[in-house]
Amino acid sequence: MAIYARHAPEKTVFYQTLARSWPGVETDYRAADEAIPKHVGSEFNRYFKCGILQHGFVRLKCPNCDLERIVGYSCKTRGLCGSCSARRMEQLSNRIEQEVWPNADARQWVLSFPFQVRSWLARNPELLSAVNLSVCQEISEFYASNVAGQLQGDTYQGRPAQITPVTGAISFVQFFGSALNLTPHLQIMFMDGAWCRGLGGLRFVRVNKFSSESMIDVIHGIIGRLEGVFKELGYVRNDGEANEPELAEEVPLPFRPRAPKAYRRRGGDKSNVLFQQTDPAMVSIQGWCNLHYRWFSLHAGVAIKADDRSGLKKLIRYTSRSPVYPSNLAYVDPESPETSFVRLTLKKAWRDGTTSLEFSQTAFTEKMAELIPPTWFNLTRYFGVFAPNHFLRDFIVPGPKKKKTSDIDLPPPKKSQPSCTRAPAEYWEPWADLLTRTFGINPMICSCGAKMIVEESVTDADGIAAMMVKMGLAATPPPLGKLKVTGELQYLFED
Repeated sequence: MAIYARHAPEKTVFYQTLARSWPGVETDYRAADEAIPKHVGSEFNRYFKCGILQHGFVRLKCPNCDLERIVGYSCKTRGLCGSCSARRMEQLSNRIEQEVWPNADARQWVLSFPFQVRSWLARNPELLSAVNLSVCQEISEFYASNVAGQLQGDTYQGRPAQITPVTGAISFVQFFGSALNLTPHLQIMFMDGAWCRGLGGLRFVRVNKFSSESMIDVIHGIIGRLEGVFKELGYVRNDGEANEPELAEEVPLPFRPRAPKAYRRRGGDKSNVLFQQTDPAMVSIQGWCNLHYRWFSLHAGVAIKADDRSGLKKLIRYTSRSPVYPSNLAYVDPESPETSFVRLTLKKAWRDGTTSLEFSQTAFTEKMAELIPPTWFNLTRYFGVFAPNHFLRDFIVPGPKKKKTSDIDLPPPKKSQPSCTRAPAEYWEPWADLLTRTFGINPMICSCGAKMIVEESVTDADGIAAMMVKMGLAATPPPLGKLKVTGELQYLFED
């Protein structure tokens, strides 16, 4: 019998750190009479079962060589599990590139907020949704007005064209920064132009001469719209002073870490002018299409051509990625993993020379808990022609394609019979296909080349224990918390 675990989470530094520290964090918060949000506790509990065979598995068998293989279940969490996040990222990028994004240029707009605004956005999903809509509306007006100006005097067969520019965007909401800090910000993919419906039919018109100076009006307009949103929802009084309102009890509050600071090893010259605070009352151009104004940051320097579909998928993967890659984590002292700090290697060195951050294991766990998104909050949002009810959507969006089914998956729920708690799986994709495309391993194909058959799904404790004993493995799942030396078998965190 062959054992197939998707990613062997108990062998990674990420899983080990969370498993050691989370029970202690729960105990400390309970002792301090501080409530941990329900969605945070549920996310951790589900992650600790992801890929662990002792919590259930599917047994496969080859009809030719009788080889058996077992595959653990996934947790499908959104904030912790790197494996499930990678599959979701692959599915989303593949769907948008093939079924949603038309033959049009794309541009990435990234908007980050001042510190006080970040706190408001993290605590109130309703405010974050309103801010996202206002930002998309302002950028949409920028594209529509520019395209309308370019088409002034445009004719078709000797008659003036009917100019009705419409735009479209897909907004990705991210709650994390490179230092694992709680930083809600928007990464929006806009079509780099607008669609015009005239006498000659629909056509896409690009924006000419896009530059940093052309974005100055955009950032002014965004801040003006957001001031109106903050006042309307009670976050800013009429005199301009901040006033955070009380939230309803059903709003899931974010996790509050007790040790929010990262342990950084810095280098470089601290007196460099790049690190000095600029005047917030003036628009500062930090680079190509990179503006800072009143502690807001707007960046739009990444553009993808219409025929660069691989570049489009890479951009979607980046905007929908998980907070941390387990491969970027390591113990500072591998000889003492129980007490060692955790080193996070940054993808890109900071301006002051910092290449990595070091956290205590408890601080790292609290930071990961802080980054878990609120329950039922959509991290991907569609605007303009991509919206479901837009009158031009069927003429611009390519539409869904037929999916192949896999024997390991059950059919998705029918559209005529939606679940009372979940939307019907309209764009469902087989789990085995996602696993193959993400990790390069197909669990449904035997080593002899034959297609394996699902024998049974084992979820009861007795069946799991019997199978574990048969394979010579421990019948109980890896324990949580720090291990105590008792002379018993300690297979947790050992290679």
